[in-house]
Amino acid sequence: MTRFFYFAVLFQCGLFAQNAEKACVTIKKINTLIKENHYKPKVIDDSLSVFVYDNFLEYLDEEKILFTETEISKLKKHRLKIDNYIIDKDCSFLDEIANTYKTALQRTLSVVEGLEKQSIILNTKDTLFFTKKNIRYLKDDTDVKRFIKKKITYEILIDIAQQSKNKDSLTANFTTISETSRAKIFENYKCKLNGLIKEETTFYSSFLSSFYVVYTNFFDPHTTYLSYNDKVNFISSVSADNSSIGILFQLDDKDNVVVAEIIPGSPAFDVHKIDAGDQLLKVKHKRDEFYSNCASLEKISELLSSDNFKTLEITLRKKNGEVFTVSLEKRIMKATGNLVYSYVIENVDKKVGYIKIPSFYNDENGTNTLSNDVAREIIKLQEDKVSGIIIDLDDNGGGSVTEAMKLVGMFIDIGPIAIMNDKFNNIETLKDYNRGVVYNGPLVVIVNGFSASASEFFANAIQDYNRGIIVGNPTYGKASMQSIIPFEETYSNQDFVKITGQKFYRITGKSSQKEGVIPSIKLPYLFNDLMPRESSSKNVLENDTIVPKLSFKKCPNDFSKAIENSSIRIKNNPYFTEIENLNKDIYNFVNEERKPLLLKFSTVFDEVHKSDKLYTETEKISAKTFGLLIKNNSSDIEKIKFDEYLKKDNSEKIKLIDTNGRIYEAVNIIHDLTH
Repeated sequence: MTRFFYFAVLFQCGLFAQNAEKACVTIKKINTLIKENHYKPKVIDDSLSVFVYDNFLEYLDEEKILFTETEISKLKKHRLKIDNYIIDKDCSFLDEIANTYKTALQRTLSVVEGLEKQSIILNTKDTLFFTKKNIRYLKDDTDVKRFIKKKITYEILIDIAQQSKNKDSLTANFTTISETSRAKIFENYKCKLNGLIKEETTFYSSFLSSFYVVYTNFFDPHTTYLSYNDKVNFISSVSADNSSIGILFQLDDKDNVVVAEIIPGSPAFDVHKIDAGDQLLKVKHKRDEFYSNCASLEKISELLSSDNFKTLEITLRKKNGEVFTVSLEKRIMKATGNLVYSYVIENVDKKVGYIKIPSFYNDENGTNTLSNDVAREIIKLQEDKVSGIIIDLDDNGGGSVTEAMKLVGMFIDIGPIAIMNDKFNNIETLKDYNRGVVYNGPLVVIVNGFSASASEFFANAIQDYNRGIIVGNPTYGKASMQSIIPFEETYSNQDFVKITGQKFYRITGKSSQKEGVIPSIKLPYLFNDLMPRESSSKNVLENDTIVPKLSFKKCPNDFSKAIENSSIRIKNNPYFTEIENLNKDIYNFVNEERKPLLLKFSTVFDEVHKSDKLYTETEKISAKTFGLLIKNNSSDIEKIKFDEYLKKDNSEKIKLIDTNGRIYEAVNIIHDLTH
């Protein structure tokens, strides 16, 4: 046994040493690609060391519950030396961090397994402290065990409290319910920890990938290392066609992943066994198994959507308790969540066209593209004689800049659209070279904090040309362009870096980088104050201005009266007032400094249900309807008439429009523009 132990340790050290050597080669390639292609490559110095060290440890142990103070004090010697290690081609520091991390995970797993065998008292005099400032690492192994015991107790009590709003009922059945919750929480902990520990090769590969991501993020938040799977997922997210098994999942009220819909004609549809409401238990690809109760939603989503995982085994549980497994091979299908669609909204004596653009997608052949699809929708709406068009870019994170340029060209005549600048300060004007427009009537564009990149590119041009009115909220603030560059131009290459190579400016010379596009009309949006923005990211490119040497002709539109009327309506509309008040309450609730919590069921129950009133109010206002008369355009009516899936999808989309106060106000703005 002793000889085997030493052999295992020697083997592990040899394996780590080889990986550390490969890591240095990988980092060298990353540095070369960034130096050659990045908009503003940074010097590799102490600032890189501090950023990478601090952020990598935060990535590995965000809550500071794995590492001990002793372990961190030993690792801290690397904090100012990583730049020197890279220059000296010595990446052995990664071995030390990896070994320490794995030891911490194994220690935590051992503590969890030990606690599982013990009797845990669920009503104690212990307290749990919550703070967002200066969280310290746990002192030693004893401190780790004490804290994990508290945390598990807290999570069991939360799980019990979430099962009902009736405290008396839960108290009366506490013993029975607690046994189920206890088993669930321990199983989740063990599953997550085992998933992180993995086998040696997989653990180190995942560890290094995470390090490369943090390392590349030093240069800016959008420059990042991509594995082959990451690259495939990224491309799939902005494509009109994806490999799919044909199941749409959602979370139920107990946070279980359940089947929401099965797409007709899909692999899942063909097995005739999967139904809406079936609970997803496990996804398996080859020998790798991922359980839905402990794998991240990102990982499950990657398996289901990535073209790299062609055949999956899906294990589900029906409502009657039957557990079954099906093997599904993905097929190329339309990515329905990405595709543009349109409706006709009737208002008084006018018809208003509504076009939803979820993303700026394209494909390699240039056929299934956003611009082509929008052009078709505009033609359909014009056949229905709409008096104006609303373009909805809420939650559109971007995609192809080429498609954004083509979209701008549909609404403006020939002229410059944007200015692009690279690392050599080469100024390039991006233009619409095609004379004429597809649509020249009244236009309103809706944006929010999740509208980014290509969405901002389009909104900027429409605003600068005075072609339409931008309404909503300040956008994300990403005015840069990335390219995915392979390490090697070979078929077997598995490594890529997505690098920020250019920065965009408006044709006025201003940049929306970091600040976003500022709408002409502000429309209150639920949870707006909690939305992530470019300005809150680390190492963002700064906002600046250039002096452009170009001219362009603004459209002679006078939007002043429509903007004034809308501002008055919004101010006097109880719906928007309520949203603004709710946003203040939500922000205060999320950011309040929490007091130490006594680990008793009654106390935890009160804490869990403290937000019930806010939740109820947000659900109520989100369900409010505005009585809009929403119809399919004439061309789509026949298409959905005999298709049950399209009927259901159509009904859901109409409901989303009718419960959207922003669309309701956009319709009113179009009405003002046509009177």
